[in-house]
Amino acid sequence: MRYIDDRVENPSRLIELLLQAWRKQQEQQAMVEACLLLDELSDQLTEEDEAWQQAAITEWEASGL
Repeated sequence: MRYIDDRVENPSRLIELLLQAWRKQQEQQAMVEACLLLDELSDQLTEEDEAWQQAAITEWEASGL
């Protein structure tokens, strides 16, 4: 902490930014894992299931989450 205190004007802000970056990385990793799982499952889907899945993905993308 002394190293950070000596070199950073606002250590709390630095920690906040680092935690935000870490959380975003964790969310992205979770999304990658979910997509890989969907890819594995997609081989077993019927046409109706695929249409529902595509609609859900499109809706999710449009929501901006």
